[in-house]
Amino acid sequence: MRVTDLSTLRRVAVPLAFGGNSEQQHTYFAELHRVGLVTQLLGIIAYSLTWLLMPEPYHPNLTHAVLALLGMLASVLVRYRCTTLRVLTISGACAVLALTFGLRTMADAVQHASFWVLPVGVFMTLAIASIFNGGISYLAVVAGVWWNVGHGLYPVNAGLPDQSWVPLMIAVSVLFGLALNVSFSLLRLRNYHSKVELTRLAFQDGLTGLNNRRMFTQRAQQMHGSAHGGMLHFLMIDIDDFKIINDQQGHDAGDEVLVRTASIIAEKAQGHLCGRLGGEEFGVVYAGSRADAGDFAAALVAAVSQAFHAAQFVSISVGVAELDRGKELGHSYRLADEALYLAKRQGKNRYVIA
Repeated sequence: MRVTDLSTLRRVAVPLAFGGNSEQQHTYFAELHRVGLVTQLLGIIAYSLTWLLMPEPYHPNLTHAVLALLGMLASVLVRYRCTTLRVLTISGACAVLALTFGLRTMADAVQHASFWVLPVGVFMTLAIASIFNGGISYLAVVAGVWWNVGHGLYPVNAGLPDQSWVPLMIAVSVLFGLALNVSFSLLRLRNYHSKVELTRLAFQDGLTGLNNRRMFTQRAQQMHGSAHGGMLHFLMIDIDDFKIINDQQGHDAGDEVLVRTASIIAEKAQGHLCGRLGGEEFGVVYAGSRADAGDFAAALVAAVSQAFHAAQFVSISVGVAELDRGKELGHSYRLADEALYLAKRQGKNRYVIA
């Protein structure tokens, strides 16, 4: 098996077994919170109806029955107020175990308890498959379910021909439940990756991998509106004579120039916001003084011209303007744009500070 295949298998298997990383768990939380809350409430209703509908001669152990109900109510309250998937899983496990303990209490109050708890265990095993994210946690709770309903009762009918049916039904129900749990977990995992990809497409430039205009502007607006931090400078960067490159060498060559230029900007701008504004235009929000911003712009101009010198000559022009927090962001953009076109008129392959 290739390394890439192993990596893909691990990327899928780990979330299915353990519930995924913290970011995935945060995404799953809202869905599991709703589903689990509804399931637990239905469990309480079913338990209460079972208690009320029990025939008159049969009376469950009152202490055990009340403790089970209190455990379910406490678990619902914790689940309603919790904010993390870990607490959600623990409260769900407690609720399931309290319910099965209560149902076992009801079964013990009637004759032939082993007959009643077998379908209860099968039903619980399948019903809880959707409310636990990760096969390990699900199997741990299922083990608790079967111990709750089965301890002291199995094996039944020892030595008779139907003795093997009980472990067979338990094994089949656990396998079906695990298959359901994995299916639900796979759906959540796919939805998570789809959401990540949609977010990437919405905020990342598809060609260069930099922030797109929307993301760049959004983050620049946040930095501009922040009262903390030092001076900020906006650099508007444009590839010189890019239309000629496209017309003479083709769009593939143009795309290569865009990608290499973006790579240089990203490398030089580490720690500073950068993005592609559209076409052959890029932007950087540089955190630093006027002199430092000028040195950074000069380094960008030199790096681009040197990177393309062997095959063809490609250069950039840069307009620099301070981000004035006392005015709208568009004002600084206009100043940088004016400085950029001044650099173009002065011969290109240079920077101008407004």
